[in-house]
Amino acid sequence: MMDFLKGTVTPKDWIAVAIILGVAVALCAGFYFVVYAQQEAKMREIVSADAVVVSDLSLARTTEKNIDALRTEAAKMQELTSQFEQRLPESREIPTLLKQFEGFAGEIGLRVELSQLPRVSDQKKETIPYSVIARGNFHQIVGFINRLERFQRYLKISELNIGKEEDGVAQASFTLSTYRFIQPSENEKKS
Repeated sequence: MMDFLKGTVTPKDWIAVAIILGVAVALCAGFYFVVYAQQEAKMREIVSADAVVVSDLSLARTTEKNIDALRTEAAKMQELTSQFEQRLPESREIPTLLKQFEGFAGEIGLRVELSQLPRVSDQKKETIPYSVIARGNFHQIVGFINRLERFQRYLKISELNIGKEEDGVAQASFTLSTYRFIQPSENEKKS
């Protein structure tokens, strides 16, 4: 190696240079794989997380600009939900509704017989059907059905069958159904 400093390069000097270069390359490769690659991976994660934050921030700014419109829409939806729930009877209201239906029939001179059919439930609602037999003239029957359809509660008339009018009296039979939402806690109790 001393010969190298004197200006003569020997094979030993080339071996020393090669070893030094090999060690330098190994150190660079080790630095790249151990330090730089890990830091680069962390940087990609940070950039990705930053993109998510920027996207969320943009969405938040858009929402902030539209908050008044969203609040107005939410209030309208709440009002519609409230009106809808008011049109669905609770269980304790059913007997009162039946008396009202009988009162409607009595006001127009129609005789009605109401009998409850088995209730049908699914996960979200309960259908409460009644078999109705009404006796009177055709106009009384139609007037009664129209009044039921315009009633403040949600009602469904199905399986309507109006018989032939004889001696001024016709008989109609139909199924009158009302509905009730089942609260999640009620579902859990039944399970």
